[in-house]
Amino acid sequence: MLKLRKVELLGFKSFVEKTPITFSGVGITCIVGPNGCGKSNVVDAISWVLGEQSHKMLRAERMSDCIFNGTAKRPPLGLAEVTLTLVDPELSEAVAKVIDGAEESAPEAGAPADAPAIVESGSEPLDISTGEPAVSDAADRKHAKKRGAEKPAITLRPGEVVVGRRLYRSGQSEYLINGRVARLRDVQEIFMGMGLGPDSYAIIEQGRIGQILNSKPMDRRAIIEEAAGITMYKTKRRLAEAKLEASKINLSRVNDILVEVEKQLASLKRQASKARRYAELREQMRGLLRSVLASKAEHLDIEAARLENLLRDMDAAEGRDAHSVHELESEQERLSARTYELDGELRQALNALNQAALDLDRAENRITFNREQSAQLESRAAQLSLEIEQARGQASELAGRLATLQASVAALREQTMSLESGLRESAELASASSAEQGRLEARVEELRQLAGRLAEDSARGHAESLQAEEAAARHTAAEEQRGAALQVLEQECAALEARAASAEDSFQQAEHHVQQIGAGVREAQARLAHCRQTHQETGRQLEQTREALSGERARHASIERILSERAYTADAVQKLFSMNGEGESRGFRAVGLLADYAEVQEEYESAIEQFLREELEYVVVETFDHARAGVSLLREDLGGRATFFVDSLHGLDAGATESAAEAMPEGVLARLDRLVEFRQPLGAATKQFLARLRTAYLVETPAAAERLARENPHSYFLTSDGTCYHGRMVSGGRKNDAGPLVLKRELRQHEAEAARLEHVVREQQEHLARLAEEIAAAEAHLALASAQQIEAEKSLVAAVHQRDQARADLGRAGQHLAAERGEIDRLRAEAEAARARAGRAREAHAEALRARASAETESAEAAEKLAALRRDFQQLQERVVARREELATMAERLASAEAVERRLAEEIAQSDDRLNSLTERHAALVQERAAIESSCGDLARQVEDLRGEKVRLEEQRAGFEKEWEEARARAGQIEETLRGRRQALDELRAERSQRQIEKARNDADRDYLRQTCVAELNAQPEELMVQEAQLLVGEDLVAAETNYNEMKARVEAMGPVNMMALEEFQECEQREGFLRRERDDLVQSIENTQLTITELDQVSRQKFEDAFQFINTHFAIAFQSLFGGGHGEMRLSEPDSSGDAGIDIVAQPPGKRLQNILLLSGGEKALTALALLIAVFRYRPSPFCILDEVDAPLDEANVGRFNKMLRDMCGQTQFIVVTHNRKTMEMGSVLYGVTMQEPGVSKLVSVKWEENAAAAPKASAASAA
Repeated sequence: MLKLRKVELLGFKSFVEKTPITFSGVGITCIVGPNGCGKSNVVDAISWVLGEQSHKMLRAERMSDCIFNGTAKRPPLGLAEVTLTLVDPELSEAVAKVIDGAEESAPEAGAPADAPAIVESGSEPLDISTGEPAVSDAADRKHAKKRGAEKPAITLRPGEVVVGRRLYRSGQSEYLINGRVARLRDVQEIFMGMGLGPDSYAIIEQGRIGQILNSKPMDRRAIIEEAAGITMYKTKRRLAEAKLEASKINLSRVNDILVEVEKQLASLKRQASKARRYAELREQMRGLLRSVLASKAEHLDIEAARLENLLRDMDAAEGRDAHSVHELESEQERLSARTYELDGELRQALNALNQAALDLDRAENRITFNREQSAQLESRAAQLSLEIEQARGQASELAGRLATLQASVAALREQTMSLESGLRESAELASASSAEQGRLEARVEELRQLAGRLAEDSARGHAESLQAEEAAARHTAAEEQRGAALQVLEQECAALEARAASAEDSFQQAEHHVQQIGAGVREAQARLAHCRQTHQETGRQLEQTREALSGERARHASIERILSERAYTADAVQKLFSMNGEGESRGFRAVGLLADYAEVQEEYESAIEQFLREELEYVVVETFDHARAGVSLLREDLGGRATFFVDSLHGLDAGATESAAEAMPEGVLARLDRLVEFRQPLGAATKQFLARLRTAYLVETPAAAERLARENPHSYFLTSDGTCYHGRMVSGGRKNDAGPLVLKRELRQHEAEAARLEHVVREQQEHLARLAEEIAAAEAHLALASAQQIEAEKSLVAAVHQRDQARADLGRAGQHLAAERGEIDRLRAEAEAARARAGRAREAHAEALRARASAETESAEAAEKLAALRRDFQQLQERVVARREELATMAERLASAEAVERRLAEEIAQSDDRLNSLTERHAALVQERAAIESSCGDLARQVEDLRGEKVRLEEQRAGFEKEWEEARARAGQIEETLRGRRQALDELRAERSQRQIEKARNDADRDYLRQTCVAELNAQPEELMVQEAQLLVGEDLVAAETNYNEMKARVEAMGPVNMMALEEFQECEQREGFLRRERDDLVQSIENTQLTITELDQVSRQKFEDAFQFINTHFAIAFQSLFGGGHGEMRLSEPDSSGDAGIDIVAQPPGKRLQNILLLSGGEKALTALALLIAVFRYRPSPFCILDEVDAPLDEANVGRFNKMLRDMCGQTQFIVVTHNRKTMEMGSVLYGVTMQEPGVSKLVSVKWEENAAAAPKASAASAA
């Protein structure tokens, strides 16, 4: 049988040094010593090492108080350690099995023994048989063994078991079995079923002997269950319930995950099908695209050869026509320049003549108006003088009347004030008298009623005082009766509140942790989905941007080629620029075309291009020598004609080109030379050498252009569509293709757009790289957050269970305590209220007698005063009425006089204002008339000068008009001849330019086609034409291209396509199968666990019934033996919420009636509890039993009975008794004395009694203790 061999203490409470306590394993060992020396610390140490978790049961405020805290001479220690050495061969075999199991599956030391395991996707696989995570790696098993063997095993004798516990200042705690770190569960499993479990009846601490009777019925049931060995089954049941709850949680999670996986599987199935369709369409499109591109390439090559031949023929014809046109244009430019000069001079002359006529008419009209105005002013001045004299007489009369009236008003005011003062004095006296009369009447009536009420209050107060004194005595007695029961309930509630607060804190922390991690998981999932979607969308946008960039580059190259080759110009100009490098040896070097320097707003480009088509093709050279060399080249080698513009004149003053500001005729939007600007080095001075530009205007409508052309036949008038009106000629027609100005603008636009698209491509590529990094980081973060969520939910389940249990216990205790406190408070309050009522009633009785006599005396005096006041008040009322009538008459006279006074004052003020106004107006009229007379003389002299200037300007205009008509007639003849030749040349050039543009577009299309072949098929067009056996033409090509576009539209309509969906679909399908198998295993595990719990309940119920019957029988026997008679038994109470019935104890000492055990004396309670413990030991003896001062409440006779029963039982159980009683000391075979020679430090002194030792030494040792 198990025996306690040794206890070693180090740093535990007051045992600062290593203190071994050795036991023989049989008999009774006594621990003695004075109060406060540390005897009970030995009992606490044994309870602590056996797994006690409550610091209150260890008589400490916190668990760290169990470590030696230091004294004045010794510093505090960093750890406390207690070791128990037990001997039992059978127990050592069980310990070996427990240690082996702990090495393979134990968590770290100090971890909760029944922590549930929860498994979710991404965590460790669940072991269905145990409800714990299975070890999936050899390294995990190795690490688990290392935790169990981090301290070397100690050397043991056969059959010995060493159990230890350590506690560090940091709060870390660890258990050791045979020197190896173990779990609390392992320690509890060793002693389970031996009476040494968590609810052990083998260790009775100081004061607990009485608590057995004072405890709740369910706590007493725990003692019987421990003796019956049910604790082991309950532990297994709790583990099974924890496993069942964990399995249900796992099942719920698996179901949730399975639902999500099924949704994901359905989505991936659709995506996989979509990916297969996408791949098939892409392959079909690729084959169709090869045929289309090869056919287009051949068609473009044929078209390019045709355009090349046509352009050569058109260049020869253009050279011939240009020469004849150039000769006519030279003569026309000379006449146009002279006409332009005459037009300016004539316009200036007309403007000056019109201005002179206008000034003359204005001066004559002003003289007539001034004379009429002067006559009117003279008449108005005479009228104002008459009105001023009348106003002065009226003001004098009103002033006299006002002075007389003011004197009368002053006299009336003095009389009225005198009457008001007398009336106020009389009224105040009457009011005071009336108020005093009313007050006295009310006081007399009040005193009469008060005297009656005081008589009633006196009688009622005497009766109430007697009733209140009797009620206070009753309530005080009832309060004293309930005080005793309240103390017991308060102790229970304090312990339960601490446990509930701790459980609530743990739950709040776990719940907050789970919420934080759950939010993190959801955020990580959303972030990962967003990153993936953004990655796909950005990739699609990048492809679209690249296609747009290729198109922009092709269009930019096409326009750039047209501009660089001057394809829009005449053939002669193109030939000159083609020989620009070779011509330098012959003195010719072209800087550019005039169109290269011209800048026009976009809305005017088309009209100005059509009007200045020839001028824009002028070849710009630096000097006249270069121009002459160019003409020589055309005449001798190249053929054709061209106009050269020499830019060496750019130093001219630009301001000379600007004509004086002039008013625009109606319908003209702007002068054309102000809409065109020339860049440096040409600058604004270029405009003075372009005759047509200086005489051209942009008009609003064709009607306005026609009207202005008739009025100004020497000028050009353009509408917005390019139609030109010039005298009797109108030129226009279909709008040509884009000219140099439009092409330059489009080139800048395409260049800017290509640069923008290149920047967008770089940004999108960088964005894709960043998104890939974000996706990888989000996946890693999600995996970590999911693992943390699993661990946090495990802790939350355990915290919820502990919190709910603590709340239920605290709620029941709190309700009971609140009811008791409420009853006591009610009784106390009612007693205090009754005593207060009695005092108040006595005081009210005496006060009522005194007040009644005083009220009667005061009532008689007030009646006499009231009669005198009534007589005086009648006289005052008559005096007030007479004065009020006199004052009303005087007030009417005063109000009438004051009204007349105000009216006269207003009339005088109005008269003064009118007089001042008339005087000011008269002076202003006189001054204005003088100014007008002076102005008329100046205007007369100005009229004479203007008439002479008008005659001179009319003669000058006639001379200019005659010369202008002669120049315009000759210019019209030349223009008529030139128009026909120029129109033919323009048509030829337009057709050639159109063909050149077609050729440039053909080249651009071929380049774009080549880029498309390389980008889409990674092949050149020549290779495709060779590879394709039959090329498409006509409707077949159109049908093939239409089919390709339809396929492309279908692909684009499909939206983003996940090409990894096929692989993801297979992985998700495998995962779904795995989860279904896991769910089936969990369902089977739950059914098996529920069956196990049912079997454990049946076995526990049967064992409890057997133990209860046996212990109840022996409790009655032990009760009679200890009390020398009487009756004691146990009864089952009503079942609680768990379905288990508690145990009530019925104790009837000899000679007493059956009553509540709480009313027993301290000694009777101790004997009753000892009888129960003896009965328990009869059923299942514990290997050892520790009794801490349980004999303290017993008298001498009962101590003897107690000692006799210990001697009878020590053959089966090893007893360790802490005592102060001498008789108990004499009974022990070994005596340990605990002393405290140094304050705060306990030491041990041992004495072993031999069997034949005399009683004297034993008695003296007892005396010393």
